Parts: sequence; structure tokens; C-alpha cells
Amino acid sequence: MIEVELKAHVRDRAAVEARVASFAVLDGPVDKLDAYWHGPDWRLARGKKGFRVRAEDGRSVVTFKNKKSEGGIEINREREFGISDPEAFIEFAQRLGCEPFYTKRKRGVRYRVDPCERGVGAAGDGLGGEACRGAATIEIVEVEGLGHFIEIEILLPDEEPAAVALAQGEIRGFLSRAGVSEEAIEPRYYSELLMQAGLVARP
Repeated sequence: MIEVELKAHVRDRAAVEARVASFAVLDGPVDKLDAYWHGPDWRLARGKKGFRVRAEDGRSVVTFKNKKSEGGIEINREREFGISDPEAFIEFAQRLGCEPFYTKRKRGVRYRVDPCERGVGAAGDGLGGEACRGAATIEIVEVEGLGHFIEIEILLPDEEPAAVALAQGEIRGFLSRAGVSEEAIEPRYYSELLMQAGLVARP
């Protein structure tokens, strides 16, 4: 799965949420507790040996990504799997030599825009698909210690260049419709922001 996303700082959360609600459908609350881990030998390959354990809605999911960024928009190859016993998984990870890095808490609301309603991925669009592709998710969240952000994400089944370029353009369009300028885009990872704020020890 390819994740195309950006995040941007939000000054007036109520105004942004009102703008988003005018073109997207409310999908419910967001409450994510993320624990980030370094994998074995991470010091030899920084940024390539980590994973995340997310607790949300009574479920726990492990995610790992290959990340890259283009103009403040991340294009990540993402893999994930659910775990039924988080404590047992953490004990297993520690036995393999993994080390905890930091935690992050996000709370807010989630909106969705159906890809078929956007006319994306329909037959004859040049993307090679018969069905609509790439659901758009917009979250307006408060990250503990960092303030409010808007996160806009489109998921694609593969890294097909035309589809990625289209997703990037759509994401910037959603940001504009939400009333947030591109100058507010935050290209740094949350880990960097938390370290800069003194909330996470530097590895």
C-alpha cells in the first residue's frame, strides 16, 4: 500500500473543521496512541529499522514504512498487521533486540471523501483502473505537546507515477479548500518536532 500524505499546522481549528465539513463526510473521532520502536541494529541504518505500534478503537496494529518526501508531501510504502496481544508482542520485540523510542498521542476528528465522488480512478482516466481508487482521509487533530494539525492522506495500491502525481495534486487541493495555506505545511516528521520541543530524547 502506498500512502500519500501531508500535515500542516492549524491556527483556527473550528474554522478549518467547518471548511472541511462542507465538502467531506464526518467519519468519527480520532484517538491514537502510537509507540515507536527502533529495530535491532538501528544505529547502523537510522530511519530504516523502526516500527510503530498503534492502539486505536480497542485494536493494536504494527506498521512499518519506507519513507520519502517530495515538497512536504510524504510518499510511503506501508505494511501493517494486527496483533491480538500487544504485551506479548512487545516482549517478543524486546527479545529480538528492539528498543522503545517515543510515544505520541493524537486526538481529533476524521473526515472522508469517497474516490468515486471525486471522479478518481474511473475507466478511461488514464490510470488503468476500472474502479475508483484512492480514498481520501482528512484528520484534524491535536498532537500532545505540539498543537493542532490537519493531516490529509490518500492510499493507493501501488506507486504508479500518474496516480501518485494525481494524489499529490488532490491533497494540495483539499488543503486549499480547508482554508490552510501551503506555507503551513510541516515537512518534518513528528519525531523531529517532538525532539525540537524537548519532549523526546535524541537517539
